[in-house]
Amino acid sequence: MRDVANLAGVSSQTVSRVLSGKTNVSDSTKHRVLQAVETLGYRPNRLAASLASGESSLVGVLRVGHLSYGRAQSYIHFERIQNSNGLYVVSASVDYDDRDDWKRGLDYLQSIRLRALVIMSQNVTIAQYLNPLLRQPTVLAMNEADASCKLARVELEQLQSMEKLLAHLYSLGCRRIVHISPEHNEIDANLRCQAYLDFCEVHDLEPFVLKVPDWSSESGTYAAQQLSTYTFDAISAANDWIALGVSTKLFNCYGMLAGRDYALTGYDDTDFAPYVSPALTTVRQDYTQLAISISAQIDSLLSDKKPGCTILENTLVIRESTLNYQAAR
Repeated sequence: MRDVANLAGVSSQTVSRVLSGKTNVSDSTKHRVLQAVETLGYRPNRLAASLASGESSLVGVLRVGHLSYGRAQSYIHFERIQNSNGLYVVSASVDYDDRDDWKRGLDYLQSIRLRALVIMSQNVTIAQYLNPLLRQPTVLAMNEADASCKLARVELEQLQSMEKLLAHLYSLGCRRIVHISPEHNEIDANLRCQAYLDFCEVHDLEPFVLKVPDWSSESGTYAAQQLSTYTFDAISAANDWIALGVSTKLFNCYGMLAGRDYALTGYDDTDFAPYVSPALTTVRQDYTQLAISISAQIDSLLSDKKPGCTILENTLVIRESTLNYQAAR
């Protein structure tokens, strides 16, 4: 900063005022300072600046476990929102169920001096474990958090969305509905599976939950092999990737076509869902709004308001993977 000040012919304090956006600097002085910054390639030390001003421009994100399609989209949108407000996002990725790793990740982020922290997780135990260690406003981005959680939260509704999806299949006359679910103990998988079991109980259907290793299309192909000897008229996949894998394998190896021989649904409305054949019926989650709501919760906490909970509704998107089956019956 001293070199910038010398080149611009001003004091270091004036350089600091220009770089922090203060308005009590003349246009000509501001121009000289910015020109000197450009000439020297100067980049301010944001940590030092935050220590000097008492304010931080850094927002931390603790990412727990696999960053799924939806959470990856939300993270990107969240980072863009923060950047547009002159803030920057720094993140740490930690293992899904390693508490020591959670603490190491949190220690790293809190050592940087954060304006606020976001925890993105599908492990319901993390909030209770980390809460005593938190030193800044914190927002938990997780669906159906523990009822005892005192943190500000943003959730994407799961149970009713899954019920609407299953009700759509039921309205088509489907009575032997298979649900394919990851065996991971993750809250989204658990909620969607529980909604399926509850729906079967209410409608007197025989439940058939097929557990697969993870959320990938490879898991869908594994499921197809298990289904080759089972009679079914609908498949409810826990996400779109599993739906893609199971439908591709069933057609290539067994000649069974989604939308003709059975109804098929996914979840997430990934980018490919409208373009596969047949186009996939699914649930659309608004990841942009999730990022906006997380940012709003941060602003609320920084305004000394009590932690709140925002629950976002999802949209059922009906496409040919179920509509064609209805027409074929």
